[in-house]
Amino acid sequence: MANQALERDLSPREQGDLDRLRRALGAGNPRPTRRDLLRWSAIVAGAVATANQGILAAAPRQAPQLLRQDAPIVQGAEISVPFDAYGHAITLDPHRSADYGGFWVMYPNVWGGFLRYDEFGRIALDLAEQVVRSQDGLRYTFTIREGATYASGNPVVADHFIASWTRALDPANLSPMVAFMEPLRGFDAWIAGEAEAELGFRAEDDRTVVVELAEPATYFPSFLASFVWSVVDPAVLEASGEQDFVLNGAGTGPWQFTEYERDTRFVMEPNPNYYDPLSPSLTRIVWPVFNGPDAARTALDLYLNDNAASADVPLSLLPEVEADPALSAEMVRLEEAQAHIRSLAMDFRQPPFDDVRVRRAFGLAFDRDRYAEIYAGTWTPAMVFTPPLVQELSGYEPPEGFPFDPEQARALLAEAGYPDGQGLPEIVFYQPAGESDAELERVQAVLDMLQENLGVTITLDNARSQAEINELIAETGGLQFAIMWWQTVTETPFLLSDVFRPDSPYMSGVFNWSPDLEPIGGDPGAAAAAFADLVAQADVELDTTVRNDLYRQAEALVLENAVYVPIGNWVPMFVEKPWLQGTRQGPWTGRLPVLFDQTVVVVEE
Repeated sequence: MANQALERDLSPREQGDLDRLRRALGAGNPRPTRRDLLRWSAIVAGAVATANQGILAAAPRQAPQLLRQDAPIVQGAEISVPFDAYGHAITLDPHRSADYGGFWVMYPNVWGGFLRYDEFGRIALDLAEQVVRSQDGLRYTFTIREGATYASGNPVVADHFIASWTRALDPANLSPMVAFMEPLRGFDAWIAGEAEAELGFRAEDDRTVVVELAEPATYFPSFLASFVWSVVDPAVLEASGEQDFVLNGAGTGPWQFTEYERDTRFVMEPNPNYYDPLSPSLTRIVWPVFNGPDAARTALDLYLNDNAASADVPLSLLPEVEADPALSAEMVRLEEAQAHIRSLAMDFRQPPFDDVRVRRAFGLAFDRDRYAEIYAGTWTPAMVFTPPLVQELSGYEPPEGFPFDPEQARALLAEAGYPDGQGLPEIVFYQPAGESDAELERVQAVLDMLQENLGVTITLDNARSQAEINELIAETGGLQFAIMWWQTVTETPFLLSDVFRPDSPYMSGVFNWSPDLEPIGGDPGAAAAAFADLVAQADVELDTTVRNDLYRQAEALVLENAVYVPIGNWVPMFVEKPWLQGTRQGPWTGRLPVLFDQTVVVVEE
């Protein structure tokens, strides 16, 4: 199934675009090289976007909504879409915004680049009419879509991409998303401010841009689809200034920003110069901005009062929604092809988790079905780290997963010298202060489950803020015992490399899987070295079968050493008004439609 072409409601232009992109990215034999990523972003996100030649792999998807034949389309419709910024400042500037999931989905409505994502994180053409990758994987040549135009009415030309990318890479004002430009040739020297440094991109003529990489990177096309690579109209930027250009038609998407009240709300209206047809219904989208613990509650209240087109349904609001027949009927659960993974993590340098047997014991004692019950079905049991979406898109078959076997867990703990948990050093689980009583009860229930299955004692500490927990990590050189949440929008299992590589900022100084570890209860040091070699090859391997095999061997080492113990895959849930039709949401986008395009309309109830 994973190698079949996806057949959905593709227009002839979309099908042609995808066919050209598939041909462009479908071949090559690059040399195996080691790639050192240099990025650090919030651990709670842990998300990178990657893609390669499997862009047309079939995958489970939410069925597109069908317009009711008896429901006329509403002309001149305005909708409100609540936006939870989760504490992030909103600038609307694609070169100055933080790496936060909501921006990844909202920005493509206004800002565009050569490539974009669909609702599954697959790559599609945007402003590129054609993409050609060299056989060695080091050079990409992009041809700009004929007639590409900004909302301002000005034409898009190749030099504009160079100017926009150079703006994002300004050493004096680097974009928070600059890590997604790291594969560029000359990136390190440029960031270091070396006088002779040159970046690996150039305009060959008005419609052609060439991008050169330092070494092959199979995930580069998806890096390029991230919003930091967006092009902005330099004429509007110069005339309007750094603050106001976002409101004056500097983007190429189907919408343009027309109003902005900082951290309060922003407004989009159609871009009449967009290259595709616009929604025949929508003429205005208002995005009220919410932050803090009450954001979801406020959004749902707006929805209940018919003042919002959709709203997230987090676990805290799930009982209320399920108990309301009307709300329950409008709730969508993205059950298939989840893109998120929650895992148990333990520090290799803090006893007792320096012993692989203890790590495996904790993994074997973790009852994933019980965890799903505790979290009311918002997580489904997971046995491997690589989420189902990646498996579906890439044709990747993970190794044998982590089983639930409390009897074997107790035997391993005894073998490590801790029969029935006796003699174990103190184990502390830090939950940031400020969580609701309900969440603390759930966390305690999870710890109780582990304690019952293993006969151990785990202390719950919820007195420290996240900042204080971070300080503790810095002082102790790691985080002894935790549960982590990762999101992946990859078409390949590249997140394995990004997270588990011994020199990764998510590993070094946090959970410390490293080649210099002592062989206690196994040989985690040798496994770490082998893992690094495998993913270094996989990250640059263009052959799908070979690449998947390399990643499979690497993930097997992760599971064998219980580096992270998979727990569950998240199920996004939301409510959406039945009068809003034609939206396309998936595990990559969550509640927000991948694009408010020509398929999205308001119909009469």
